[in-house]
Amino acid sequence: MNASTAIAPARIETERAAPCQAGARANPISAKIRSSGSACFRVLGASMFPWIRSGDFVFVRRSALESASAGEVILYERNQRLFVHRVLRRTVDESAGRSGSFLITKGDALDGKDAPVSEAEFLGRITRIHRGQRHIDLEFLGRILLGRFLAFVSPASFLAYRPLRILKRTFFA
Repeated sequence: MNASTAIAPARIETERAAPCQAGARANPISAKIRSSGSACFRVLGASMFPWIRSGDFVFVRRSALESASAGEVILYERNQRLFVHRVLRRTVDESAGRSGSFLITKGDALDGKDAPVSEAEFLGRITRIHRGQRHIDLEFLGRILLGRFLAFVSPASFLAYRPLRILKRTFFA
């Protein structure tokens, strides 16, 4: 297995190297989702901790940007990097020559929001998490409601995470 860069600042493991397309290296995960409609891959990183942990496998299914709603966890590609983050809300942006619907996303453990996700960047929704022998279905009603709650409180997560990071640097650095 070789690793490709993804999930700020983590890696995603894939089974084989990506084919070259027009001189640029295409991400094999995004290519598989675009061609077959789904993929399962290992996430290495902490931007979605504790919802998605480093080493978890996630299953992503291709869907339309309009079907993604607040609280759902999505996969998108930007600058040949993949990101698994939570949707906070959908917005319409008519400025700077951009038009259409965009998603505002954020990693649960990150302080700031991401730049708006366009339809071209959007790959699909995460529907399941595989953690060891446990399978977590994100389409279950209880997890949908929890996801919406997390999307609601996520903009204030810096109030909890920032002091914890300071304590970690102070005592464990």
